[in-house]
Amino acid sequence: MGAGGVSETYSKTAFDAARHCDAMAPVLGLTITEAQRPVVLQFLTIAHGMAEIVRAAPIDEASLELAPVFRPGAPEATP
Repeated sequence: MGAGGVSETYSKTAFDAARHCDAMAPVLGLTITEAQRPVVLQFLTIAHGMAEIVRAAPIDEASLELAPVFRPGAPEATP
């Protein structure tokens, strides 16, 4: 693992929002119309930029704690 827990095999190829959209929309069961596509691509580009900022932040791996698991519904009674 590299800095911030990111694998050293992380690809530095340019992000292609259109390719990502074309690949992920069917997987997620989404239909993106031609009218929606430009705004969806714009958002994906913005989201990628935000993810790059977070990914670049220095994180001490020893300080990471796993969050509790969220289970929807009423909490179970404890004895």
